[in-house]
Amino acid sequence: MEVMMKSKKLLWTIAVTAIVLFTVLHVFRKGEAETPPSPVHRVSLIDSTKCIAPAAFMRANHMQVLYEWRNSSVRTGNRVYIASNGSKFEKSLNTCLGCHSNNKLFCFNCHNYANVKPKCWNCHLSPMETP
Repeated sequence: MEVMMKSKKLLWTIAVTAIVLFTVLHVFRKGEAETPPSPVHRVSLIDSTKCIAPAAFMRANHMQVLYEWRNSSVRTGNRVYIASNGSKFEKSLNTCLGCHSNNKLFCFNCHNYANVKPKCWNCHLSPMETP
């Protein structure tokens, strides 16, 4: 009788272990049932003849635009900016630098004049640092 109880206990342990193992493998498996990741929407190269907004607006609000771009692209994955005229731009510092590539004149002179220390270059590589 005791041998029969031990074998039932062993069968029960094997069955529970198999169910747990099957469940874990099913949850973590990679296969056909997995939904493919949504494709990243890439915006075509920017047209350097147009800016995302008028110059007066950008002079007054460029940091708010950059903060909004950072938050929406990093936190929600929204990487496309639609300008008021319907043009689409990629929310990227490279979009700005595509037209305003002379960082020394474009960024630093204005920031020095306004006596502000931007934190962009804490994370991003400054164009002045690239060969």
